[in-house]
Amino acid sequence: MLKVAIVMTAPPGYEGSGGCLEECQKQVDAVASEGRYSFSIFLNYEGAEGYQAVWEKASRDGNDLYLWVDQDLMLDENALASFLENSEFLRHKAIIAGTVARSDKSLLFGGRTRRGRLIEPDSTIPVPCQLFDMSLVLIPGHAFSCLENASDMFHRSIIAYGYGAKVANAGVARVVAPGVLARTSRRIDVPVWKDPDSTLKDRFLWIIHSLKNHIP
Repeated sequence: MLKVAIVMTAPPGYEGSGGCLEECQKQVDAVASEGRYSFSIFLNYEGAEGYQAVWEKASRDGNDLYLWVDQDLMLDENALASFLENSEFLRHKAIIAGTVARSDKSLLFGGRTRRGRLIEPDSTIPVPCQLFDMSLVLIPGHAFSCLENASDMFHRSIIAYGYGAKVANAGVARVVAPGVLARTSRRIDVPVWKDPDSTLKDRFLWIIHSLKNHIP
């Protein structure tokens, strides 16, 4: 039986009612009844700053898989089963990013290209990605074992806009799960220097302008 840790993170300013936790528990009960997986849930109220600490706590139990979920997400009813089915197909060796969309169906989180552009998920099969968001992602223990320093998993590149550069260098596979697995009403204003849809020139000029405004 494989052990799965579900790490639920409260994003900045989150004051939700626990709907995501309830849906997650519902899906956990359904999957656990099959007797192939056991689950434990860990709550992280420190945002990205708490990733390392909550992972250290969860890893003490010797978990095989770690599912990271932002608490403001509305999970698809088959999200957990989809993650586990695709992970099994990939022999629990690959990081699997789940795609999150807004109510208008535009994509907000998921797997990304090397330059940070979101990747449209295929409807039936996992597709490769370079980087990923931590908002909804399944990370196997295998990925942590491939890193010299496990905290490198949570290193976010300033330029690349996403997690995963370190695990890419370590040769760990990264894919996007089929379909959209969650939705959210969250809005994020992406600064020009992080926006993959902005040209490199615009991003560079934005950085120069910002530096000038902060230099006395």
